[in-house]
Amino acid sequence: MWTPDNVMQPEYIPREELEARWRRLRRLMECDALLVLQNVDLFYLTGTVQDGVLWFPKQGEPILAVRKSLERARAESRLRDIVGFDRYTDLRELIPSPGDVLGIEMDVVPVRISQAISRVFPDSRLVDGSRTIRLARAVKTPLEQEHIRKAAAMLDEAFVDIPHQLREGLREYELGARIEYVMRMNRHQGYVRVRRFNMEMFYGAVSFGDTAAYPHNFDGPVGVRGLYPAVPLNGSDRPLARGEPVMVDICGGSGGYIADASRAYSLGEPEAGLRDTHRFVLELNSWIEDQLAPGLVGGELYERIQERVAPTPYAAHFMGAGGNQVRFVGHGVGLELDELPLIAPRFEMPLEPGMVLAIEPKIFYPGVGGAGVENTYIITETGFEKLNRAPEEWTVV
Repeated sequence: MWTPDNVMQPEYIPREELEARWRRLRRLMECDALLVLQNVDLFYLTGTVQDGVLWFPKQGEPILAVRKSLERARAESRLRDIVGFDRYTDLRELIPSPGDVLGIEMDVVPVRISQAISRVFPDSRLVDGSRTIRLARAVKTPLEQEHIRKAAAMLDEAFVDIPHQLREGLREYELGARIEYVMRMNRHQGYVRVRRFNMEMFYGAVSFGDTAAYPHNFDGPVGVRGLYPAVPLNGSDRPLARGEPVMVDICGGSGGYIADASRAYSLGEPEAGLRDTHRFVLELNSWIEDQLAPGLVGGELYERIQERVAPTPYAAHFMGAGGNQVRFVGHGVGLELDELPLIAPRFEMPLEPGMVLAIEPKIFYPGVGGAGVENTYIITETGFEKLNRAPEEWTVV
């Protein structure tokens, strides 16, 4: 494929990297084959994002069938069998023996498409293969971890820059634009993918004062207003006043991979209660870090966190104000923001080396705002690697 001389060459996924991912997925598969249609899963298994379908058998070479762009798929992916197709019915000839049990991503694939697949392969029983893929993706390879480290470094650059931008009258969307500029100039990918249906995101939340406790539909604790009801995301027209808390919860993005972190600021001293709240959060976060290690079960840690917070005056406001309150303290990150593992009730998967998660203890007060911190961590053989290095203390400008 032609590339101008002054354009940096893309970082293609090596064949050996793909094969490592395939081996992990095959160890988890309980079906004969997977039929993969979602962009993120396609990229994870092929190294390219095209309009296509991947047939991924439990043994043997996968087949990637592409409608658009076949040329780009062949340039970017290291699969050996990449073919073109026009209609789903063409898959009958391309995949004559799909398997008796065929998994598809039932959590994200539209019903109309799953029905079309059923008609194309009437002798195959369709099952939900989405959790198998998500479990495989939960453990990151060294290459994936390196992209997440780069994404975390972008966040640190933005956090260090923010104090220099704070002034009276600054509007949320203006600070949001500056943060975006800083991260894009550090090669942020410009997009944050979320798997859950109708859960949309730009690249994070920039919330002044009581905005951090403002009602919203996103499955996260930080409130946002946005500029328009049609797009209730990121910053609004709200101007910054002295003493108000500034909560910034944003995602870096490199090579498709995400890191997630939060920091708190104010222009002048905030209410004394907010500084005390933030100190409690930092102590709680340090205690959580002491627990992080392979074998830790996310649901058990969540219960221990709740037990630690329950007797404090912060319990009613922990992890969201009012209807914004969420039932998790940590979540996996990777190609999507809402990955496995979770620090949440009844989550029984133990942590493994290579898992990556964001931990975000936060506390919010209606009409006031919030305090808290978030960092991204890689679980290692002996504990964890903390990726974010920007100061966690409340920053007063």
